[in-house]
Amino acid sequence: MYYDFKNAEKKWQDNWENAGVFHAQDNCDKKKFYALVEFPYPSGAGMHVGHIKAYSGLEVVSRKRRMEGYNVLFPIGFDAYGLPTENYAIKTGIHPRKVTDDNIAKFT
Repeated sequence: MYYDFKNAEKKWQDNWENAGVFHAQDNCDKKKFYALVEFPYPSGAGMHVGHIKAYSGLEVVSRKRRMEGYNVLFPIGFDAYGLPTENYAIKTGIHPRKVTDDNIAKFT
């Protein structure tokens, strides 16, 4: 069975963006929920199943809290410094800045 994920994802992402589903509001009367997960390292060859395992659970909880009426803040970023990027750069001969920038673009 073929799943046309590009069209399905675009449809729902556009819908959520237009409805403002994922926009947190300052000074809101809603109950607050703050979710934070360790930021991914944008090193190596890209994302792997460990990233999905780490982030998908809290993503589900955050979406549920939004549906329950909470004002949710669930920030995401990148831990772009450190040994994983340096080791990958040494192994491949690719400058760490390029590895980091390329992977941030892929992850995003």
